[in-house]
Amino acid sequence: MAAARPNPALLAMACLTLANCGGTAPDADWTTVRDTLPSGTIHVTNVPRADVSPTWTLVEELRVGTVEGSGPDAFAYLKGLVVLKDGRFAVLDSQAQELRVFGPDGVHIATHGGTGEGPGEFANANGLMLDPGGRIWVPDTRNGRMSVFDPEDGFVESFPFADANINWMWNGAIVDGGRIYRPWNGGNRRLVRVYDLTMTPVDSLPLQDIGPEDEEYDPASRPGAFYQETDGGYMMYGIPFYPAEVRDIDRRGDFWSTREGDPAYRIKRWRPGGDTTLLLETRRPPIAVPPTERDSVINAMKEMTSVMGAGEWDWSRVPTVKPAVEAIFQSAEGNLWVRTPSGGEGTLFDVYSEDGEYLGTASLGPGFGPGLRLFDRVAPVVRGDLIWLIVTDELDVPYVVRARIAPAADASLRTPPR
Repeated sequence: MAAARPNPALLAMACLTLANCGGTAPDADWTTVRDTLPSGTIHVTNVPRADVSPTWTLVEELRVGTVEGSGPDAFAYLKGLVVLKDGRFAVLDSQAQELRVFGPDGVHIATHGGTGEGPGEFANANGLMLDPGGRIWVPDTRNGRMSVFDPEDGFVESFPFADANINWMWNGAIVDGGRIYRPWNGGNRRLVRVYDLTMTPVDSLPLQDIGPEDEEYDPASRPGAFYQETDGGYMMYGIPFYPAEVRDIDRRGDFWSTREGDPAYRIKRWRPGGDTTLLLETRRPPIAVPPTERDSVINAMKEMTSVMGAGEWDWSRVPTVKPAVEAIFQSAEGNLWVRTPSGGEGTLFDVYSEDGEYLGTASLGPGFGPGLRLFDRVAPVVRGDLIWLIVTDELDVPYVVRARIAPAADASLRTPPR
C-alpha cells in the first residue's frame, strides 16, 4: 500500500499547532491561567468548555498487519514500536521474539532476532528504544543483555545488562547526554537506574517513596490492588479503574507523571532527585464508569475469586469514575500528548506544548477503522502531522496504523486509501 503524498497545507498546520514552531494562541474553547507557586513551580490551569469539540481527527492512511498467513506482517503480540526519521518503522513481536522493520510504504524490509542465546537472538525481549543515530536498542532480560541493531543490516553489538523485569513491558528511555534511564521499584523504594551507552551503571536517582526505607514492605496495604494469601505466598490483583500512576520520560531526562490514587487531570513535570518545575491541570468533567460495565467487571472478578479460593473482597473499592489521564507520551517535536477518556466511542488525545500550553485535541473516533481499538500498552509515535499506532480488531489481531492528523472540520471529506 503506497503512502499518500504529504499535503503542504497540512504540514504548515502541523508546524504551527503541533510542533509549536512559531507560537500559538490558546484555543478559543479553552481558558488557560498560568501562575507561579511559592515553590517556583509553574502552575498551568486549563478550563475547557463543557461542549468542546476535537481540533483534529486521526485519518488512517496506511495499515500493516493481516488476519491470515504467516508472513512478517502477521503479528502475534507487539511489545515495541519505533519510527525512524525517514518514515521506516520497526516493531517487536514478543511471541516470535523478532524485530521486524518496514518501509514508509509498509513493505517489509528486514527481520532480525529470533529465539535463542546467540548474538542478535532473544530469550525475552520486551521493548524497543531508538537512539539519535537511528539504531534500535532491544532489552532482553532473560538473556541478560541489551542488543543494538541497525534497522537494515541487523545485529551490531550487545552489552551485559542484569534486570529483574522479566515479563513486563520495558519502561526505560534513552535521554540526552548518552544516558539510559530505567525506573525500578523495590518494596518501599523507587529509583531511576542510570546507565551509559555500554549499559554500565553510572548513577541511581530517587523517585517517590512508597514508605520509609526501613519499614517492612506490606503488599496487603497497597491501595490499588486486591490482596490474596496463597500456600506459597501471596497474589495481588489490580483494581479495575483504579488511577495508577501514569509516567513518561522525556528526552531531557525529565519525568511527566500523575499521582497514584488521584483520578483528577493533574500532571507534573519533575527531575528525579530534583524539583517539580511544572504542574499541568485540566478541568475536564469526570467520566463515569457505566454501571453495567462496572458490574460486569466485578462479576468477572467474583468468578475468578471463587476459582482461586480467595475470600470476598471489598467491591466498593472499585471506582465509579475513570482516571482522567490514561497515558502520557511525547511527540518528536516535544509536545505532550495525554490520552483521556472520551465518554463514548473512540479515543481522545489532548496536546500541549512543553510549557503546558494547550494546542488542541485529536480524536481517534469510530470512523478511524471499523472494529479497531487502540492497543494502549505501547505508546504511539508522533512526527509532524503523522502518528503511528498499534491497534487491534475484534479478534485481538494487532496492526500498525499510520494516520494523518487532519483538521476535524474537513476530516469527513477525506477517505483513507486502501
